[in-house]
Amino acid sequence: MNDQNYITDTEISSEGTHEERSAQNDLDKQGKRHKPDNSITVQKPFVEALGLAAAVVATLVTYGFFIIHPYEHPQLKAFLATFARGNAAVWPMQLVWYAGAMAMIGLALWSRPRATQLICLLAAADLAWEGIVYFAMQRSDMNLAWLWAAVFVLEAILLLVAGIVRRDSVIAPRWDLASVLGALFILYALVAYPIIGLLGGHSLGTLPVFGLAPCATVIFIFGLLLWGRPPAPTYLLPILLAWGLCAAPPMLATGIVADVGLVVAGVTTAGVLIWLGRTSTWQTVAEGLLLALMIAWSGHDNVLIGIALILIAVKFAQTIKPTKLNEIKPEGVKP
Repeated sequence: MNDQNYITDTEISSEGTHEERSAQNDLDKQGKRHKPDNSITVQKPFVEALGLAAAVVATLVTYGFFIIHPYEHPQLKAFLATFARGNAAVWPMQLVWYAGAMAMIGLALWSRPRATQLICLLAAADLAWEGIVYFAMQRSDMNLAWLWAAVFVLEAILLLVAGIVRRDSVIAPRWDLASVLGALFILYALVAYPIIGLLGGHSLGTLPVFGLAPCATVIFIFGLLLWGRPPAPTYLLPILLAWGLCAAPPMLATGIVADVGLVVAGVTTAGVLIWLGRTSTWQTVAEGLLLALMIAWSGHDNVLIGIALILIAVKFAQTIKPTKLNEIKPEGVKP
């Protein structure tokens, strides 16, 4: 009888009143009870960060290898001569490109209703110029120039889709780490990139400045992506990242020191967008490992373009899928 009373009292005490259960829940949230459950919660961000850690390791190992065994590259003087001819041929378009960049920054900071649409329109014009004029005309002798021309035009179209057609992107900087990094990359592309070249003893007319060549332009657009409100349309990232990882090894070997920023901006932007847009642990780890795979294949045009196109298809399908599901109406329910 005493044992039965003991069990009954225990069962009653285990349930407790509403106030007692609330107090117990508060203790759980503070980590003062059920330590194993709390440790699992602590481990989740650690597991999510594993994929991005792999990307960091891949960057250090891959580019450390390129320092020891430089990538095949043209002579610096001959390489800069092509930009000297390009700068002379398109003058004064450099003023137009920088004016457009200032307009994009102003629109982002102004944050008016149609600011993002105008920003994406201007950025798309820059990328289309790179594809048609730089790759298809000025650098037609470059390896896979026609393919790079096509994917840069595709990236311009995707920007128009993200900013104007679907409005997946809202470019409005905030006071957070992503926006601060975005501002640093934008300043690097417009100001630091040419200054580094000038400090290297080269004249401004021979440098691959913003608008003329894709490297500084892509760094600038990485900054704009970091200024976007989450969740960012990540289908805009693969082509830009593919170019950064493809161009940086030969450029660094050639002597274009400023392209260190191209790798830093690309890997950092990818890592931040993956982290901010994470929806599950396995997806974060998988995207981090894919990023590490792209880094490991740095300098290989065909592989990087292939991975980029596959990722665009997957990411764009994921963006469209929820919209289509919302359009499905249950039977018997009128729209």
